[in-house]
Amino acid sequence: MAMTPFVSKNPREAFLNYRDVDIGITTPGYNATFEEAKVYGEKYFKGNYLRLFQVKARFDPTNFFRSQQGIPVLE
Repeated sequence: MAMTPFVSKNPREAFLNYRDVDIGITTPGYNATFEEAKVYGEKYFKGNYLRLFQVKARFDPTNFFRSQQGIPVLE
């Protein structure tokens, strides 16, 4: 019962920095669109996904900081 406060009410939510391929990934070398990445982006970042997408477009337009489940760049 000690772990009860830390258990998710929705078992398909995601943990930050844990790559859960079941919730979706992008193909290496392929830049996902906003809508494609939204599948996993909303599970990782919840209500912050749109805001993080906008920040990524401003500060990392070349997608230097990328991962298979990262925020995509604006194209």
